[in-house]
Amino acid sequence: MKQIKEPGEGPAAPAEVQEVSLSPFAEFIGARIDRVAKNYCRLSLVLDERCTNYYGGTHGGVIAALADNCMGMALRSAGLRPVTVELTVNYMSNPDVGEKITAEGLIIHQGNTIVLAECIIKSGDLKNVARGKGVFLNRGPLAGGKDKG
Repeated sequence: MKQIKEPGEGPAAPAEVQEVSLSPFAEFIGARIDRVAKNYCRLSLVLDERCTNYYGGTHGGVIAALADNCMGMALRSAGLRPVTVELTVNYMSNPDVGEKITAEGLIIHQGNTIVLAECIIKSGDLKNVARGKGVFLNRGPLAGGKDKG
């Protein structure tokens, strides 16, 4: 996976970003937008009891949903209308309830219709929680240049 660098670092300032918002499902699980720049998104989530599996650990579906939403928002920040075609998540650790996790998503390749993105999710102590890779179908530019949710 490419190193995800903070947008705005280096000589060039980030390009203007489309206005984006969380999906209703991302809001439901408690995700929050930390930063959005063109081709990049950082979301955070404080894990609560809603995010647990049968055994009391963090549910893998919550991690996968956070990765999918983060990468999708990175695409939407570039003015694209993505639909997930394939999502792969590699789990590396299981954060605890009450812990804040952070997801960073980045476009790594954009073709005419297919876009590839990657995401890394880390815990508050910067321990790797998961890495995700997504293949997205671009349904075209956002209508009117604004995200309608």
